[in-house]
Amino acid sequence: MDRLGLAYRKNCEGYFLYGDNVICQDTLKGYMLFPGGGIDAGETPSAALMRETMEETGAIVYDLKDIGVLHFDWSKDWAKTAKQKSRYDNFLGEEMHFFIGLVKEMKEPRGDPSDAWKGEKMMKISKAIEIIESEMPFSKDIKDYRKKQLEGLKILLEMSKRLLKRSEK
Repeated sequence: MDRLGLAYRKNCEGYFLYGDNVICQDTLKGYMLFPGGGIDAGETPSAALMRETMEETGAIVYDLKDIGVLHFDWSKDWAKTAKQKSRYDNFLGEEMHFFIGLVKEMKEPRGDPSDAWKGEKMMKISKAIEIIESEMPFSKDIKDYRKKQLEGLKILLEMSKRLLKRSEK
């Protein structure tokens, strides 16, 4: 099959500040989850991210800022699950839209219960950065993705420090 004619799957991922934490889940399987997912037809990337974040974590987010888009192709061994294998057959890879933002409030997740995260949904921003940086040097196929994650998290860390200074005055 000629994969080069396939489109990219539109996807989004966000890094959201809540105090000095980021909405994040350590899967304890060698990777972390950040809110995000597929962008539906007719949906903007930011609207998709707000929807996905609510479905997965219950966080109501606002003040989203676009920090970039990456295109990356999936390798042959990328697909592990039946869902991923189906995606591999239909898409060349990901068109990932990245955002940062703030959490307005936390509620119960809305949507398909199987999409809702179980367990802890917060992590200190510095710990998330430390976990990602511990993987350095990044493999070629994930290097740009990890750099974009670190960029978003480092922006949040600086925002958190500025907000803390303001509240101390």
